[in-house]
Amino acid sequence: MRPKILHVTQATGGVETSLLLLFRHLDHARFELHLACPPDTTLAARASELGVQVFPIKMVRGVNPWRDVAGLVALWSLMRREAYDLIHAHSAKGGYLGRLAARLAGRLPTVYSPRAFSYLSQRGGARRFFLQLERWAVPLTWVLLAASNSEGERAIREVGFAPERVRVIPNAVDLSETPAGTAASAAPPVVLTVGRLVYQKNPEMFVRMAARVTAARPDVRFVMAGAGFAGPLERRVRRLIGELGLDGRIEVVPWVPKPEALRMIAGCAVVVVTSRFEGMPNTVLEAMMLRKPVVATDVDGSRDVLGSGTGGFVVPLDDDQAMADRVIALLRDPTFAGQVGEAGRQRVLDCYDIHRNAQMMDALYGELLGG
Repeated sequence: MRPKILHVTQATGGVETSLLLLFRHLDHARFELHLACPPDTTLAARASELGVQVFPIKMVRGVNPWRDVAGLVALWSLMRREAYDLIHAHSAKGGYLGRLAARLAGRLPTVYSPRAFSYLSQRGGARRFFLQLERWAVPLTWVLLAASNSEGERAIREVGFAPERVRVIPNAVDLSETPAGTAASAAPPVVLTVGRLVYQKNPEMFVRMAARVTAARPDVRFVMAGAGFAGPLERRVRRLIGELGLDGRIEVVPWVPKPEALRMIAGCAVVVVTSRFEGMPNTVLEAMMLRKPVVATDVDGSRDVLGSGTGGFVVPLDDDQAMADRVIALLRDPTFAGQVGEAGRQRVLDCYDIHRNAQMMDALYGELLGG
């Protein structure tokens, strides 16, 4: 009889990308895979298409005591009913509720993938509070599964995990998803960022960088793919575009499905990632897969992949000039940019192919399940 593994998550975005890749490439003949996630989501629909049994559990992103307790009870009831062999909890809310429910359901083995610790999105007292929540959950966790070496080091240094309980299986890409016939960059050149217009992704830095690049290269176009959340930050970004005289130069487009995002990446000249924090940004790996040079902020995951200059470059957070200088250098020397892109493609082949990732996950599950 196949061991039953329940994945728990509230988040979408990068978590959805990584989970769907994993569901597609794990051996379903070896493991019976289930998923608990919010209802009526793309993740739920696509996971079901991949043969994963989906249980709709209402979980919300923000702190909501009543809904959080209801979600915890629903997860506890599901775990007791289905008698799982292993729980794999992802991201902040799903990670916390999933691990706590697993303890209440009978100390089930748990794997926790933070995919960027939630306290990194907070400041002041709120940051200290959310960090303490992560620390309180350490005893609930059998294995902390980091998406990059940097995230694993943070789990040990800041959260308090023992080194022997931290493993690293990086995010990955599926090379078969490379779009056909869209390898050439657009003319005029396009500088692209893909990410929701939220605090984590730091979209204001992209706008400020674009203003500096425009002063040197007025022919360049900029695209921000990730609008449509109608929050105050999105309105602030649009206002900043106008204040810096970039109307008509920066195109802000809605969040798009992954195949369309890959086509956009394939058609651009440079990919920029301005995040304030990450675990391992999928966009960086996808750009490298498509031979596009990347300029990213020096955060977890990005520094692991790009720190050596292979595939791109990292710059200090909020250093608009350093980012602009790197982008301008890549735009001015297409031969150099092509070499950086080719090196990135090779690094993905060597280290971040989903088949390798799935084998590592299979081995970890097998170890925790006793072989």
